[in-house]
Amino acid sequence: MSVIKMKIFDFLILDIVLVALPLMVYLLYLAYTKTFNKKENDLLYVVTVFSILYLILKYAHPLYPHIPFIIINISLILSYVKKSNLSITITSLIMISYYYSFYQNYLIIIILEYVIYYLFYLKLSKKLNLNQFILTFAILKTIFTIILISYTNYSFPIYIKEILLSNLFLYIISILIINLSNKTEDILKLHMNVKEIENNKQIKTSLFRITHEIKNPIAVCKGYLDMFDENNQNHFKKYIPILKDEINRTLLLLEDFLAMNKVKINKDIIDINMLIEEVIKNIKMLCHKNNINLKIKTIDDDIYINADYNRLTQVFINIFKNSIEAIPKNKKGCIELTENIHNNTLTITIKDNGKGINKDILKKIKEPFYTTKPKGTGLGVSLSEEIIKAHNGTLNYESEEEKYTKVTITLPLSQI
Repeated sequence: MSVIKMKIFDFLILDIVLVALPLMVYLLYLAYTKTFNKKENDLLYVVTVFSILYLILKYAHPLYPHIPFIIINISLILSYVKKSNLSITITSLIMISYYYSFYQNYLIIIILEYVIYYLFYLKLSKKLNLNQFILTFAILKTIFTIILISYTNYSFPIYIKEILLSNLFLYIISILIINLSNKTEDILKLHMNVKEIENNKQIKTSLFRITHEIKNPIAVCKGYLDMFDENNQNHFKKYIPILKDEINRTLLLLEDFLAMNKVKINKDIIDINMLIEEVIKNIKMLCHKNNINLKIKTIDDDIYINADYNRLTQVFINIFKNSIEAIPKNKKGCIELTENIHNNTLTITIKDNGKGINKDILKKIKEPFYTTKPKGTGLGVSLSEEIIKAHNGTLNYESEEEKYTKVTITLPLSQI
């Protein structure tokens, strides 16, 4: 009996390694490339899921010889958690084919099982947290496994314990692996966002340097113009070439500056609610630390827009960061995000109960380099405005001192 238990333990460890290995390679790739391009990462995640599927089928062993693989369903759970429709479809078909090889007379029940998983995902996944979703999946899998084995083996009651244990292992391994993966990915994204904010802070220093560089040739031109005598022909020959050189040098500096600050937008069809979910994950810890309650009221459906995922993430991070900083430390803070769709336009409002903005500052808030923060660059709002305009949208601020600040973003919906 102890030998059998040792084998089961060995098989469990092997299952964990076979699942974790491709996921770790995926996360190492993200860390190495330091990129979160959604389209590229989604494709890589599909490859990761199929790698897990292949490794389990090739090298894993069933925990109990008379019960088909249960752990193989972790590939489908990963697909659902990542909301990858391509991966969900192909993985479900592979699952159906695999279980059909065991229950050849019950194809309809097997198909029905995976259709129910998909319907459950569509209807309830947004209302359940990660643990509840995986637990519900494991319970459904247990029920269908019992049904299929009861049809194919009349002595199935002796397998109830093994079925329950197999699905318990599926639940535990799924929770461990997915939570580890999500936490690692969140840390990487938070690191990238913090790095982006630090880069924005460095812009102010760069601006001072550029101002100094531009000031020098202008000061030279002014000095020569002050000395210039239009009646002296030697001055024409001597000073005009110098003035031209200094003006050309100023223009070159300005061209370099404009090229450096031009916002580049790489648009793709994205689900804005997925973007908001990821932003919320990144700032949730910071809100908790500052005693701020987050209220997220998104539309319970996929909302597609044609946008640059990384640039819009930058905008939302900046808005939430400003809201967090606007709420006094001794106040119970609240930040509320709501969505609304009207006339093919998505409206997102982010409202905080911070110290608010007075009317004079509100008029200047979109001006580049204007800031009331001691260490602010004054570029956060102006850059956000430029990004939203590049998406054919609008960014507006409304505020009342000591009460609230509300940011309203409008974006056109994509026709799919």
